[in-house]
Amino acid sequence: MNTERSIRNIMTTNIVALKPEDTILKVEEIFESIGIHHILILQEKKLVGVVSKNDLLKLYKKELLKDNVLDRSAITVQTIMTSNPVTVDCDDTIGLAADIFLVNSFHSLPVMDGDELIGIITNHDLIKYAFK
Repeated sequence: MNTERSIRNIMTTNIVALKPEDTILKVEEIFESIGIHHILILQEKKLVGVVSKNDLLKLYKKELLKDNVLDRSAITVQTIMTSNPVTVDCDDTIGLAADIFLVNSFHSLPVMDGDELIGIITNHDLIKYAFK
């Protein structure tokens, strides 16, 4: 695998995004209908967070342990998202992305071109590239 290639060669450019005030019901619908595991959170076209399936599962587990009934239409994305996510630049190398995934146990990284969000790269993208 050529780890010196730029991230732009393997990133996903079809961005799925929500707003911080959207409910977790929308998150569930997207995860179920599209089959992705990460949603980027934008406020006025600016990246402010990421929500993963794991974030949703942690919420469910926490509420179940408290024996709470979860009103999913009342919980907003901003309550479970990871704010100010680590990002990579589209010209960074695949090797750098792999290192960030390994060191931080991340599964996705938003991809920027300067201040503009242009894509996302996941550990799944790296695996597909490695075995291509």
